[in-house]
Order: sequence, then C-alpha cells, then structure tokens
Amino acid sequence: MNPANATAKEAEGGGNGEEYEVGKMYEVKLTTGIEFKGIVLAYDSDQRVVIFQEGAMRETGKSMTTRTVKANFISEARFMRKLNDPLASNKKKRFIDLSGLIKKEAVAIRKIESIGVGVTAEAQKIFDAFSKTHRVKWDNKDIVINEDVRISSPYHSDCVTGGARAANDQMKKVLKIVRAKLQLSSDT
Repeated sequence: MNPANATAKEAEGGGNGEEYEVGKMYEVKLTTGIEFKGIVLAYDSDQRVVIFQEGAMRETGKSMTTRTVKANFISEARFMRKLNDPLASNKKKRFIDLSGLIKKEAVAIRKIESIGVGVTAEAQKIFDAFSKTHRVKWDNKDIVINEDVRISSPYHSDCVTGGARAANDQMKKVLKIVRAKLQLSSDT
C-alpha cells in the first residue's frame, strides 16, 4: 500500500472509473447500501482496497473514524473536492512514542509469561505470590525462582529443589508462609 500520492484507475466493478487519490473527498455508496463521505487516506491497487477517513477533517483532539473498503464494493463514488493533506489537521497529535510502546509490549509479555499453562489454580496463586518479591518464571509446570530454585507439583516445601542450600531453605520457609496466607492445604 502506498499512501503517499497513490493513484489508480478503477476499471471493472466499482468506483465508476474514479481515480482514488490520497486527499480526495468522495461521497461513497457501497453495494451493501451504506453511504458515507470520506477522504482517501490510502489506496492499494494490488488488493483493490481504499482506506477512507469518514466525514470532514476532525477537530484537534477528536479521534478519526477510518473505513477500509474493497473497491469492488463501491457502487458510486462522487468526487467532492481535493484536500492538500488529509492528515494535516492532526499532525501535532500524530506522534508515536516508540519507547512507550516498547514498555507496553514488555509489560504485556511479562503478563503472558506469568500465566502457567496446564497448572492448577493453586499453583498459579503460589506463582503470583512469589512474583511480588522474587524473579519467577514458569518452566513447564515448575516454578523457577531467581533462576536456580525450583518448586514442582504439588508445590509443597518438600518439592523445593536446586539452588544453594541457604536459598533452598529460605524458599521452603517462604512457601510455607505463602501457603498459609493463601489458606491452601497444609504444607507436608
């Protein structure tokens, strides 16, 4: 899709031979009966898809409504006028905070990775409790704490393995406390 000065002649099926050029405003009627006014934001001649911003340019601060339409679904497209830049009115608002998106992605990935697959609700509660104070991750159905201590199913203190003896003993104590706080069956 080439949104910058894209033009294309519509031949068969739809568009009445109109030229869809970025910045032109049309009154559009679809084969489904839907009618709208829109400014062409982009046109893809290979896929025969037109992206419209509905209505006139919006006031700053308001969100835009876009509509993606297969050109062969356009039964009528009446040219209204040409605009210089269909996105000009909101240029100051069109800022993508890449570092913010990267942070949001990292948070989303952590949330997904914090969900155990095929584990019991009890195991997930234990994982969530440990995640508040330790670096934890799932390794299949095992909870791995600080990269070296592992808690296996059924997640009792006798299922804690790995790590230095002091770390192992500490995680056993913490696990007993967590199970008590969560009011899970007694740790045996």
